[in-house]
Amino acid sequence: MRIAMITARKGPLAAFRAGLEQRNARVDEFADGWSFLQAAPSRSWNLVIVDGLRLPFREILARLLAFDARLNTAVITDLTPPAFHQETEGLGVLCSLPAQPAAADVGPLLERLTAVGGLDPAVEAAQQRLETSKRKHHPHCVVCWDRHPFGLQVDYRVTGEHAVEGTFGCGKSTEGYESVVHGGIVSSLLDGAMASCVLAMGLEAYTVELRVRFRTAVATGVPATIRGVWLRAEGPLHLLYATLEQGGKVCAHARAKFFEGSPDQPSQAVPGGAGMRQLLSQARKRLSRPSQRP
Repeated sequence: MRIAMITARKGPLAAFRAGLEQRNARVDEFADGWSFLQAAPSRSWNLVIVDGLRLPFREILARLLAFDARLNTAVITDLTPPAFHQETEGLGVLCSLPAQPAAADVGPLLERLTAVGGLDPAVEAAQQRLETSKRKHHPHCVVCWDRHPFGLQVDYRVTGEHAVEGTFGCGKSTEGYESVVHGGIVSSLLDGAMASCVLAMGLEAYTVELRVRFRTAVATGVPATIRGVWLRAEGPLHLLYATLEQGGKVCAHARAKFFEGSPDQPSQAVPGGAGMRQLLSQARKRLSRPSQRP
C-alpha cells in the first residue's frame, strides 16, 4: 500500500511511520498541502494522513476533496470527537488519529481502510510479492530501482488482478528528437511494466520477444502513465500487454513474451539450444492464437 503523510513533525511521528512501514506501507512525506498537490497528478495513494496539529487541515481536506473525491483521508488531531466531527462534516474523513499516534494505532487504522474498500487483500499480497521479487531478482534495475543515479526510477504498483501501473515524469534528459522522449526509453518503460506483472505473480521470467508500436510522439515535460497486464501463459511462455498514456491518450503500446525461470533457483541464463528453441517455437505458436486485448 502507499500512504501520503502531510506533516512538518517528522520526529514525533517516527514511531507511527515505522509501524506503517512494518505493515509493508510505502510512506511519502510532504511538508504542506501545496507540495502534496504538486506531486499528486503523477502518483496515487491508498490513504492520505494530514497532521492537523500544525497545518490548517480543513483547508487541506477541502482541496484534496476537490482534487479527487475518492481519496481516503485521516487527520491527526487533539480535538474532542464532537468538535472533530463538526470541523470535518461533509469532508468524508475516514477517521481521526491521536495527537501523538504510535505503532499501536496502525492496526485499527488499516482495518478501517480495508472496511471501506481502501485496501484489497489480493492486491496487497501481489504488491508484497512484487517488492520481494524485485529485491531478489533485480535489485539494481535501471527502470525501477528508486536509488539508481541514472535510472528511470518508476514505482510500479499493483492495481488489480495481474495488472500494474506506474508514472514517469518524461523529463528533458530522456529526450531523443527535440521535445520527444527517446523510443528506447519508451520501450523500457513498457517492458518494465510487463516485467512487474510477472514479478507480482511471484515468478522470475525474461523478455524473449518485445513488439512496440508508437502511435504518437511521447512528449517531454508531460507525465506519462504506464500500465501493464498479464494476459495468459502457455507452457513456460507468458503473454503480456502494456500501454503508455499522456493526457489520457495512448501514445505507445506493446506486447511481449516472457520465458519463465524459477524464483526458487539461482537466476537462469536466457534459454538456448535446439531442444529449447523447438519448445519456444511450439509455445509461441499457441500464444499467437487470437485473444481479446484488454
